Amino acid sequence: RMEGDKMQLIDSGGVFREQELKEFVASAHVDSSSDYLVVAIMGPQSSGKSTLMNYVFGTGFYTMNAEEGRQQTTMGVWLSKAPKIPDHLTLVMDLEGSDGRERGEDDTNFERQSALFALAVADVLMVNIWSIEIGREHGSGKPLLRTIFQVNLKLFAPDPNRKRTVLLFVIRDKTKTPLNKLVEVMEDDLNKMWDAIAKPPQYENSKIRDFFDVQYAAMSHYEERHDDFVADATVLRRRFLPDGDETLVRPSEHLPGAAFALSAQKIWEAIRTQKDLNLPAHKVMVANIRCAEIASDQLSGFVMDQAWKDLEAEARSGTGEVVRGFNARLMGLVDSCLQGYEADAMYFDPNVRTAKLQELSAKLWEVVTPAVADQVSALRSQQLNAALKDLQLATGSDRDTAGVAGAAGSGAGAGATDGGTATSTASLRPAPFREAARCVQASASAAFRRAFAEDLRLEGTEWDGRAATAEFERELAERVEALRGERIEEAVQAVQRQLANSVSGPVISLLDNCTPGVWRRLHAAARNAAASTEKTLLRQLEGFELEPSEVEALQQKLTGMAQAKLENHVREAALTRISRMKDRFTEVFTLDEQKTPRMWRPKDKIPNLAYDARLAAAQVLAQLAVIRPPEESTDGRGDGAADNVEAAVLDLAKADLEGSPSSAPALDILSADSWPGVCEENVLLQPHEIRTTWREFMSASNVQVQQALSAQQTARLAGSQPLPFWAILAIFFLGWNEFMSLLYNPLYLIFGLVVFLFGRTLYAELDVDAEMSKGSLPGLMSLMAKFRPACKTVLQRCTESLSALAAGQLPEELQAQGHSFASEAEMSSSIRAYGSSSSSNNNNNNSNVSHARTDQWGNEGGGGADTGLVNRKGGGRMPVSEFQGGETDNYAGRAGVSTRKDS
Repeated sequence: RMEGDKMQLIDSGGVFREQELKEFVASAHVDSSSDYLVVAIMGPQSSGKSTLMNYVFGTGFYTMNAEEGRQQTTMGVWLSKAPKIPDHLTLVMDLEGSDGRERGEDDTNFERQSALFALAVADVLMVNIWSIEIGREHGSGKPLLRTIFQVNLKLFAPDPNRKRTVLLFVIRDKTKTPLNKLVEVMEDDLNKMWDAIAKPPQYENSKIRDFFDVQYAAMSHYEERHDDFVADATVLRRRFLPDGDETLVRPSEHLPGAAFALSAQKIWEAIRTQKDLNLPAHKVMVANIRCAEIASDQLSGFVMDQAWKDLEAEARSGTGEVVRGFNARLMGLVDSCLQGYEADAMYFDPNVRTAKLQELSAKLWEVVTPAVADQVSALRSQQLNAALKDLQLATGSDRDTAGVAGAAGSGAGAGATDGGTATSTASLRPAPFREAARCVQASASAAFRRAFAEDLRLEGTEWDGRAATAEFERELAERVEALRGERIEEAVQAVQRQLANSVSGPVISLLDNCTPGVWRRLHAAARNAAASTEKTLLRQLEGFELEPSEVEALQQKLTGMAQAKLENHVREAALTRISRMKDRFTEVFTLDEQKTPRMWRPKDKIPNLAYDARLAAAQVLAQLAVIRPPEESTDGRGDGAADNVEAAVLDLAKADLEGSPSSAPALDILSADSWPGVCEENVLLQPHEIRTTWREFMSASNVQVQQALSAQQTARLAGSQPLPFWAILAIFFLGWNEFMSLLYNPLYLIFGLVVFLFGRTLYAELDVDAEMSKGSLPGLMSLMAKFRPACKTVLQRCTESLSALAAGQLPEELQAQGHSFASEAEMSSSIRAYGSSSSSNNNNNNSNVSHARTDQWGNEGGGGADTGLVNRKGGGRMPVSEFQGGETDNYAGRAGVSTRKDS
């Protein structure tokens, strides 16, 4: 309220007078100035604060009437303008005295709040203190100063050395003790007090003078030395002038006067909500201390109690057994401890006693919780193991014993005999998993609740059974799901072998040929195997009530397993690509359309067959170059990347076989180092591996082609065309007379036989066919050069043969072939057959070459050599070709070797 030139800013109830303050600011012209000084005073009640302010500043604050007795005069916070300092606008605040009997010891919050408000608002805070109280704890107001210093740092977070509030200690009723001695005592107390308060981290190393400009002033006794008191007040007033001696006016950044009212209001609101100022009364503090001590003693006694130690040892023995009657024994010990506390603390403040009782109860439960938790865990483990055993028996996990069902009924009986443990006794056929699981879970949950209520339930605590039962049911459900997952995984592993066999058979068969479009058939085989295995698996898992998502996951897993098995076989095939290409080449090259071995006849076109066979082998290499994903092989078209790879490999083969590169290949495999558009994980063979493989294959296939060409040449030599039938008839009719004359004249017959043998031997010695194959003119010139030496050689052999015949002996060749003949007729037949033996032996040799599959890929040329043998003289063996005098040509430029027969 406004009373003349002063107003009550805050009443005794803590209500801030906002409207009155605005009116005061306007009337004192504060709103038009920013250069003003705020001075406040605090101190004990009836210590002369208002009197001091009236004499120093000329204010009209109410003062105590000594004749009416000592009583409270200033209530709340009053604000006035200083009339005695007209040249500088000064606002003076008078605070309600502290430590007053009217508020008592239980209501000290307002004096702390008002002191902190003065500290936050004032530029100069005067602390009124009697000289005789200096050095005392409470009389000097140190508890109050300590509180406001601490809360000021926390609430307003002042900036050190920026704005330092002047803290003026006014020492009343000075004595003979020098002022400097009193200042030393107060300085020491202030430093110790500042170091002892709790400070925020940023102010840990700060000093009191970082925030306050501490000053001192001494005043004479108001009644005994009144004139001196007035003089001291005048001297003190000069210190509030800007140009006075030892002035207390410091340059500072004030808020505009118009904002003073709003600023003061917000500061008061912040202080009123600060809980650190709501300190308890003395009896409450005593109750807090004593009740805490009693609770600590009771807790220590509980922990050291032998009965609790024995119970804890039993509960935490680690045997997994539940202590019978655990809850009753534990509650007895806890109740005894709490009753002991209540008996000792019954005379202290009820609120404090109850709060400390709750704290003691919480600490007791912290002590016993591990033992209770171990007991609950032991019961949970027992029930879980029993329930899982029931479930395994009910679903027929042990195939050698009958399944057990009816778990719901067995749980009750087990609970009565074994602490509520669920068991099953009815032997029945295995039940579906889900049905058995629901039955076992219901039975186990009931058994757990029953056992928990009997031995572990602690009413009024968190161990009343609800949370433990929920945890048990949750863990049981997890265990059931885990067991279900294991069963499903076992079933999957069981059909995995079936799936592997179903995939391996057709895949291996298809990879043996690797014909065009093989990938579509490979993936079809894998899908069929996965679908067949899936049907088998779903039949086995009918009782598991699979969700659609689980069925889909199993389908994807089986499909993935089939695909992985397929890829493993394909990768193995890629590692053995050379042998597979050789096998494919041999199959196409050496077998005809009826899959029978070819007889290399002169009319067979071996280069064309070799071309086709090598393209077939190249198709094997093209199919093994990259893996075609299933989605690319479903419709046989793909996305182009794999098709480009296949075309590139075939282009490489055709270019090598035809001797000219293709006009515009989709991919130049000779310069490529990777397959464009093909995922790296799908690559089986890189381009450089394709090139190397093709070169190795071509080198190996040349051997078999050379063998075939050599065998064909041998067949061509052995199978010379006989005379036409008409020529035979012409010779017969035209030469009949000569033939008859030979028959009737033995000399002509012998002469004709000798001429025939001589001519045939000379023909073989000259090797006419081989020489004429070089060309007509070169062949004739070569024959003319060899004619005379050949005639001499043949005549010499004929002479030797005739001499042997005249002596009654056969030539060495005839003796080796015909030593078993019994008569001259048989000998003559052998000699007549001698001239035609070349043809028959060559035919037999050709048959041997065609049917014998001997080391077709390992020989270095000469693969078409004859394999038949004839007897030498004396029992030895010789090649038929040597006996025949035939010539072989291996097509690869090998020089011909001529062997001759004796005439």
